[in-house]
Amino acid sequence: MTQLHSRPASSASMLRSGHASLKHKPFASPRTMRPGVQRCVCQATHVETDTSQQTIHTDKRQQMTRQEEVSAQPAPRSPFNTGSMDITTAGATASLCGHAIPAEKTIVILRHGMTTWNEEQRIQANSEGSELTIHGQAQAVRCRDALAHMQFDSCFSSPIRRARSTTEIIWQGQGRDSPCIFLDSLKEAHLGWMEGMKQAEAATNHREDFATWRERPAEFNFDGRYPLLEVFDRAAEAWKEILEAPGSNHLVVTHKSMMRAFLCTALALPPTSFRAVDIHNGGVSIFRVNKRGEAMLTNMNMTSHMHHDDIFY
Repeated sequence: MTQLHSRPASSASMLRSGHASLKHKPFASPRTMRPGVQRCVCQATHVETDTSQQTIHTDKRQQMTRQEEVSAQPAPRSPFNTGSMDITTAGATASLCGHAIPAEKTIVILRHGMTTWNEEQRIQANSEGSELTIHGQAQAVRCRDALAHMQFDSCFSSPIRRARSTTEIIWQGQGRDSPCIFLDSLKEAHLGWMEGMKQAEAATNHREDFATWRERPAEFNFDGRYPLLEVFDRAAEAWKEILEAPGSNHLVVTHKSMMRAFLCTALALPPTSFRAVDIHNGGVSIFRVNKRGEAMLTNMNMTSHMHHDDIFY
């Protein structure tokens, strides 16, 4: 039984905040619960259990009665784990690294916080001209707090400033000792002449090219380059680098287009499916990967931590 720690909140507010899996009525606060009532969570569903009369059968000959209080300690692993990796992901996708890995892995991926160019509706792409806003920094802090109870062996990040700044707030802000590795393969798509341009300007002055990028991104090209295909190639490269790293739990901080490609690559979706998923600033996604290197997406674009305090993944 896994415990999920969060403040009481209505199911409607949780659904609005992106936590669609929490769809039952709210549970009572530990301060207001009746004596003998335990808060517990099974598969991310809140259930109240009266333990004052609960009998636990240890075997056919012994019985014992117990009362339990809600533990203040976090669960050792994410409450969204669903069972044996060998059963739940066997054959779901091809191996992302092409060979067996020593242990199952949990990969937590998040998008950087809000930036100046996000607010100005400028095309960021691979540019270094954008930086985190005050709100974006606060989003990074919320990500840091939401991940505080997860044990990571290492962190991988895009070296572009907005992602690097988000990583520094999350990783260094927690005083983690394990390494943080900046990978060029996690950089955002390179969009050439569009970088730094306002979207409205691009739509007006470069209508055909901009429409291609927005509606058929796999076909968009300039100077003989196909940016989306390059991003998919780098996503495959990044997956391989991360899965071959020592340890079993890794944090990844990157960009919207790269996260889309990362998700599509793991789920064997083609570049034409690129816009089938969306990722918000600070949105958290979680993959579990079995020993064959096959990935299972357990959670995508979680944003409850952006709207509620004391949300832990």
